[in-house]
Amino acid sequence: MSLKKVVLIRLGELTIKGLATRKHFENLLKRNIMDALRRAGIEAELRKKFGRFYIYGPYESIDVLRRVFGIKSLSPAVEYEFKDLEDLIATAEEYFKEKVLGKRFAVRTRRVGSHTFSSIDVNRLLGERLLKYASKVDLENPEVTAYVEVRGNKAYFFTEIIKAWGGLPVGSEGRVISLVSGGFDSIVASWLMLKRGAEVDFLYLNLGGPVSKCYVLRVVKTLADNWCYGYHPKLYIVDFTTVVHELKQKVKPELIGVVLKRLMYRVANRIALKTGAEGIVTGENLGQVSSQTLANLNVIDKSSDLIVLRPVIAYDKDEIVELARKIGTYEASSQVKEICGVYSFHPTTHARLDEVLEEEAKIDVSVLEKSLDNVEIIDLHSSSPIDAGCGTNFQELEVDEIPSNAVVLDVRPPEKYRSGRIPGSINVDIWSLEDYVTSLGKEKKYVVVCDEGGLSREAAFLLRKMGVDAYSLRGGLRRYWRAGVKS
Repeated sequence: MSLKKVVLIRLGELTIKGLATRKHFENLLKRNIMDALRRAGIEAELRKKFGRFYIYGPYESIDVLRRVFGIKSLSPAVEYEFKDLEDLIATAEEYFKEKVLGKRFAVRTRRVGSHTFSSIDVNRLLGERLLKYASKVDLENPEVTAYVEVRGNKAYFFTEIIKAWGGLPVGSEGRVISLVSGGFDSIVASWLMLKRGAEVDFLYLNLGGPVSKCYVLRVVKTLADNWCYGYHPKLYIVDFTTVVHELKQKVKPELIGVVLKRLMYRVANRIALKTGAEGIVTGENLGQVSSQTLANLNVIDKSSDLIVLRPVIAYDKDEIVELARKIGTYEASSQVKEICGVYSFHPTTHARLDEVLEEEAKIDVSVLEKSLDNVEIIDLHSSSPIDAGCGTNFQELEVDEIPSNAVVLDVRPPEKYRSGRIPGSINVDIWSLEDYVTSLGKEKKYVVVCDEGGLSREAAFLLRKMGVDAYSLRGGLRRYWRAGVKS
C-alpha cells in the first residue's frame, strides 16, 4: 500500500468566473501559493487536476496556505492509485480504522470521472468495513467523518476540512495605496483589500517622529509577512510633522482634522500616480471620530482624484478588533498610540467645502512639497526593522508611575490641558520642548504626558537624544485616570 501525502486545496469564488478569467486567476493563485511556500522555507510541488490544486509536501504547509487568498479550504490527505473497487475499499479501511476506533462515524464520498461504481457504493461498502471498529454510524453528528474523493484512478482519504479565508488571489484586482496609522482600523482595512485581490502598498504620514515610525513599521510588516504573497509590498513614509505645525499655526482649530485628511489624500494620490495604484484605501469608520461624519467625509473625498475605498466603514469597533486578533496584527497594533496634540478639543462635525478651501488657501504649499522630497521607501519583504533604524527598545522610554522628583510636562493642546491635568504639571508645546527643557535644566528628571502616550513617547525620545533623563507615562493620561487618579 503506497500512500502519498498531499494537501487538497479547494478554490474559492474564482471557480464561478468565466473560463478566461478563471484561468488568469488560477495562474495568479499558483504564483501566490509558491511564493508563500518559498518564503516559509517549505519545499513542495503544486499540481492542478480536476479543478483542484494539490500540494505534495509536508502538512506544515497548511498554516501558510490558509493565509493565501483565493483558497476556500484545505485538507491534509493521502493519495492512493487504486486498481479496482475492492482495492480502494481495502486501502481506505486500513487508513481509517484507527481514526474511527470506538467513535461515531460517517463516510462521505465524492467522485469525478468514469467508474464502474458510484459514490453510494463506496459509502456503503466502506461503512460496512469500518463499523466493526467504530461505536456506530452517525450521519447527523459524527465524531469522525471518513472523506473519500475519487478522481480518475486515484483516491484521496482525509478526515479534516480546514477553513481558509477565501477571497480572490492577490493581484487579480490591481493595486491600491492604503493610508495606515498602524492602528486596528487601517490595518484591517488593508487586509480586507488584500482579501478582495488587490495588491496593497502602504503609506504612513508620520505625525509624530522616529518612535511612531518604528511601531507602525512593525504592524505593517506583520501584515505583509503573513498575508502579502505574490508581490513585493512597499511602505512609503512621509514626515508630516512640519505640515501639522503649519496647520496648527494657520488653520482654524476646529477644521484642522478635515484639512489634514485632505492633504493626506493628496499625498496618497501623488504616490499612487508613481506606483500605478488605482485607488486609495483608508480605515475610516462612519461616526467613530468627529472627522468621520458623512458631511466631513464628503468634503474630504473631494480632494482625491482616485476612488477612496473604506472597507471598514460600517464595522463596529469590536468587530474590527476581533478581526485584528484573527489575522495576527492585534498585539502590534495595540502598541501604536494616537499622536495627541494634533486635533482640536472641539473639531467640527459638519465642515463646509467653501470654508475648508478658504482655510487651505492659508497654507504654504512649499511645506507640503518639501515633505514629499524625502519619501522613505521600505521593501517590507526584504527589509527588517533594524534596517529601517528601528532596533531600539522603546519600552525603556515608558514608566507606569511618576517618580516624586520628576518634572511633569504635558504636551497636549492648551484647551485639553485646562480641561484636566496632573496637578503641578507644566503645559509645553512640543515644538518648543527642547528650548524649554534646556532653560529649566537638563539635569532634572522629566516625565512627559499626553492623552494616549504617543506624542509623549516621541518627546521622551527627543529629550533622551539631548542627554536628558526623560520618560513617557505609559498609556498616557487616559490610562492614568482610569487607574483612579483624577485632576
